[in-house]
Amino acid sequence: MRRIIVQIFSALAMNANLAGFWGRILERLGKMPSPFMTKIIAASNNVVETTTKSVCVPGLNCYSCPAATGACPIGSIQHAIAMKQVPWFAAGSMLAISTLVGRLPCGWLCPFGFLQDLLYKIRTFKLKLPYWTHYLKFASLVIIAGLVVFLTGETWFCKLCPAGILGAGIPQVLLDPQLPRLLGWLFTMKLAILALTLTLSVFTKRPFCRICALGAIFSLGNHVSFMQLRVDKANCNQCDMCYRVCPMGIRPYENPQSTACIRCLECTRCELIDFVPAFRMPDPKKNVLSRVSSKT
Repeated sequence: MRRIIVQIFSALAMNANLAGFWGRILERLGKMPSPFMTKIIAASNNVVETTTKSVCVPGLNCYSCPAATGACPIGSIQHAIAMKQVPWFAAGSMLAISTLVGRLPCGWLCPFGFLQDLLYKIRTFKLKLPYWTHYLKFASLVIIAGLVVFLTGETWFCKLCPAGILGAGIPQVLLDPQLPRLLGWLFTMKLAILALTLTLSVFTKRPFCRICALGAIFSLGNHVSFMQLRVDKANCNQCDMCYRVCPMGIRPYENPQSTACIRCLECTRCELIDFVPAFRMPDPKKNVLSRVSSKT
């Protein structure tokens, strides 16, 4: 429940320009806001456009979303690469977060990850994707968000990203009467990718997180981050309780610092698993055998 609350507030914080969004809706409906509301809309848009959108948010949330308050880091990285520049700020800020907590933003802050979590809660039969699919995110980062962008000068990960079409593409088309006549095959393909992703999310755990380029960046810090997932392997009987609650379908006791782990900390429900500073010594209270012996 605590993680869900954080995810809700994170999604709202990344899309807090509700006044600007409301202004776009009124404009589309051909209605004029009151003078007081006009000032609020103008002030909100001014703050966002001149201040907050110059900062990357730690999650997939498209810059072009009508309510967005920040820039998508993977979009900013691609923009720099397309211009044949090094994305120092965008990539550096995400790597800095990664060295502190690894892939934790994927598990707690990303709005599109949150949506996938909600869809998986729908009661139906479930599918298990093979573990090797977790490595696709690195191919997505290097090839689609890197090499292809450098060669074409186009932000291709953004063009194909289902989070972008959901948060920005569809709302922009609905709010701008001129856009529908300009749509072509690319928009149709993006809708198909979104539909496939959302459908898969009902039947399997976080399918898009397995190919997300931003997730690949965050995952680089899982093995070296300041905060580490620690498993008391000496007393673990591999009951797979951690596996059953894991939104990525992994077994932490096999590799606590796996790049597939989104650090959602659901597995820490088990008393043998902790999320602690890397230099911290194991807590004896987490050792089942020690606790049992002390009681006897």
